Amino acid sequence: MKLKKNILLFNLILASVGLFAQGQIRGTVLVREADSRTEPLPHARVGWADGAAAMTDDEGRFTLPMPNGWPAVLVTSSFSTTPDSLRLDGPPTGPITVTVGGSVELKAAEIVERQASTRLSVQTLQAIESIGARELKRAACCDVSESFETNATVDVSYSDAVSGTKTIRMLGLDGKYAQIGMENIPFVRGLSANSGLTLIPGPWIGDINVSKGIGTAVNGPNAMTGQIDLHLVDPATAPTLFANLYGNSHGRAELNVNAAQHLGNHGDNILMVHGSLLQHELDDNKDGFRDQPLNKRFNIMDRWLQRTDKRTTQVLLRYVADEREGGQMSHAPLGESAAGKRYRADIRNEMVDVIAKNGWILDNPMQSIGLLASFRDHTVSSRFGDKEYQGVQRSAYASAVYQQLMKHNDQLKAGASFQFDDYGELFTQPGTGRMDLGRTERMPGLFAEYSRTRKNFTLVAGLRADFNSEYGEAISPRLHLKYDIAPLTTLRFSTGSGFRSANPIIETGAALASSRRVILEGNPGFERSWNTGLSLLHKFKWFDKKWSFGLDVYRTDFMRQLVADLDRDPQQVVFYMIDGGSYANSVLADLQVQLGRQVEMKASYRYYDARTTYSGVMRERPLVPAHRGLLDLGYISKGEKWRFDITLNGFGTSRLPITEGNPVEYRLPERSPAYATLNAQLTRVAGAWEFYLGGENLTGALQSRQILAANDPFGPNFDASLIWGPTNGQMAYFGLRYTLAKKPQATEKTH
Repeated sequence: MKLKKNILLFNLILASVGLFAQGQIRGTVLVREADSRTEPLPHARVGWADGAAAMTDDEGRFTLPMPNGWPAVLVTSSFSTTPDSLRLDGPPTGPITVTVGGSVELKAAEIVERQASTRLSVQTLQAIESIGARELKRAACCDVSESFETNATVDVSYSDAVSGTKTIRMLGLDGKYAQIGMENIPFVRGLSANSGLTLIPGPWIGDINVSKGIGTAVNGPNAMTGQIDLHLVDPATAPTLFANLYGNSHGRAELNVNAAQHLGNHGDNILMVHGSLLQHELDDNKDGFRDQPLNKRFNIMDRWLQRTDKRTTQVLLRYVADEREGGQMSHAPLGESAAGKRYRADIRNEMVDVIAKNGWILDNPMQSIGLLASFRDHTVSSRFGDKEYQGVQRSAYASAVYQQLMKHNDQLKAGASFQFDDYGELFTQPGTGRMDLGRTERMPGLFAEYSRTRKNFTLVAGLRADFNSEYGEAISPRLHLKYDIAPLTTLRFSTGSGFRSANPIIETGAALASSRRVILEGNPGFERSWNTGLSLLHKFKWFDKKWSFGLDVYRTDFMRQLVADLDRDPQQVVFYMIDGGSYANSVLADLQVQLGRQVEMKASYRYYDARTTYSGVMRERPLVPAHRGLLDLGYISKGEKWRFDITLNGFGTSRLPITEGNPVEYRLPERSPAYATLNAQLTRVAGAWEFYLGGENLTGALQSRQILAANDPFGPNFDASLIWGPTNGQMAYFGLRYTLAKKPQATEKTH
C-alpha cells in the first residue's frame, strides 16, 4: 500500500511540474592549442560588454542572463589567454561555443587553474566558496558530510558516540540554521536537518557552493547563517559510466555507480546507485560500545533533464533506506541497571523524494518564469536504550518565480511559495510516558527581489512575507551589497533576518543518546535571527605566484531561539525559548596560493565567539571550539598521472556542559583539550582508471572518554552526547574509480 501511495504522489507531483527557469544563454569556452586541438577553458571570465559576467566551470561551461539589448558583444578573458570578443545580433537558438586562441603560457596556466581545490570568486554577489570536482575526490568516500574536511567555513562532527550521525556547523552555530539545498531547492530540512547530509552520496555531486551569511529572498527563508547548495552531476556532460569502489580498515565498504545516457537532441538521463555496508565491530577506546554502528544503506536517484531553446525541464526521483545498529559490544558487561539487556542504539531512515522543475523564456527574451514542485515522505524509527522515537514527515513544496531583466542590466524577481509539512512525532522515555509532538504546518509566502548594477557597485534588496499556520507571520528583509574596489578586489556586505521551525528531539543528540530526562518548557515558536556580515576578497600576484586572500566577519543575533540547556542539571536536557541574549560572532581568514605549476597551498584561521543565555546566565555555547586552523597542500604531476593531497586541521578547546551534580567519577573538566588531525591521499591515474590510497586522522587524536557511565548505560548518569573530538583513531582506505567517457555530441552552435 505504501508503495502504491508513493507512486500516486509521484504522479501528482509530475502533474504539477515544477520549476526554475531563467532567461539565460548557456555555452562553452574552448581554447585552441598549438597543435590545433581544442580543450575546455576553466575559470575564464565571460560577460557582456558593460554588463553581467560569469566564470566558466571546470569543463569550460558558463551561464549568463540575456543582455540589455541586441546586438550585444560577449567578451571572454582569462589569465592564460588574450581577451576575445564575439558579436551576437540576436538570441542564439541553442548553447554556443566560443573558441579562443592560446598563448605561450597557456598550458602551464591551465594546469594551475585546474588543480585549485576550492575557488573564491570576485564575480558572485555573496561570499561563496566553490568546492569543485577535484576537491570532492579528495574525500574518497562516501557522503556529503565528509566533503568538508578541507574547508574552514564548515565544521563536521559526530552528534553523539553511538548513532554515527554526522552534523555540521557554520558561523559558530549548528547546521540546522543553514539552508541546505539541492539545485537551489530546500532539501535537507525537517526530520533530516541534522543527518540529511549523511544520506547523500558524494559521487552524486558535481560541485558544492558554500555561501556565508543571510541568503537571498528568492532562495528561501531559512538561510540564517548561510547556504550550502549541492549541484548534482549533470547528465548532459557526465561520463557514460562512472564507478567508485571503496573500502577502509574499519570494515566499511561502498560502491557507487553512475550511468548516463543521451536521449535525443535535447534530453539526458542519469541513474545513480549507492550502497554502503559496515558489519565490523570496532572499539578503539575500550569502553564496551561500538565506535561506529553497524550499517546498511541503499540510495538510488534517477534524474531526467531536457533542454530546448526556451525551456528547461527536470525531474528527480530518489529513494534511500538506511539502517544502523549501535550500542554495546556483544562481549561488554551489562551494568548494574541493565536488568539482563544490552544497550542498543538502532536507527532506521526511509525516504522518498520527488522533485520536478520547469522553466521557460517568454516571447520577450528579457522575461522568464519558472515553476517548482517537490514531495518528501520520510520515516524515522529509533531506539536508544529505554528511549524510543518514531517520526514521520510528509512534505510538499511549490514555488513560482517571475524574472524580468531591465535597463542597465537591472533585474526584478518576484514570486510565491507554499510549504506544507505534516509531522508525526512520538517520543517515549522512562517515567514520563509518551510525548506527542506531531503538528501540521501550512506556510504560504510571497517574495520580491530587485537587483541594481552600476559599474563597480551591485545592490540586491529583497523581502519575504510568510505565514505559518502554527507560528504566525514572519517578515524577512534582506540586503546584499557588492563593491569592486579593483578588478580583483571585492568588498561585500549583507544583512537580513531569517526564521525556522524546530524539531528539538531529533535535532539534539542529548535527548536520545543519554539518560537525561527530556523536559519541554513553554510553547516553542519560530526561531528568528538577524545576520550581518562583511567580506573582503583580494586576488593578486606576488613573487610571480597567484594569491587569493579572503577575510570575513559575521554576527548572528537571535530574537527568539529554542535552546537545549545541558547545564541546569546533568541528568536533564531542558528545552525552552531564550529569555536573554544569544549571539554568534565568526571571523575567518583564508589564504590560497599557487606555489608552482603543480602545487597549491591553502591556509585558514577561524575564530568563533558564540554565547547563549542558559537559565538566566550568559554562557559560551558548549562543544564549540573557539579556534580552528587549517593547512592544506595539493600536488598534481605533469600529465596529471599522480595526485597527492595532505590536510592538517587544528582545533582549540571548547566549553563542556556542567557536570558538577554527577558523582565524582562521572564529572568532566570545564574545557576539552585542543587536538589536531592529519589526512592524506595519493592517487594514480591510468587511463580510465584511478587508484587511490589514503589515511584519516593519522595523528591518532581520539576522545578517549566518549561516554559517561559507559559501565551502567541504563543508570541515571549515562551520557553519550558530549562529543568534542574524534571518536575513531587512525583509519586507512583504498579504492578505485572507473570512468567510461561519453562520446562528444555535435549539437552546439559554434561562432
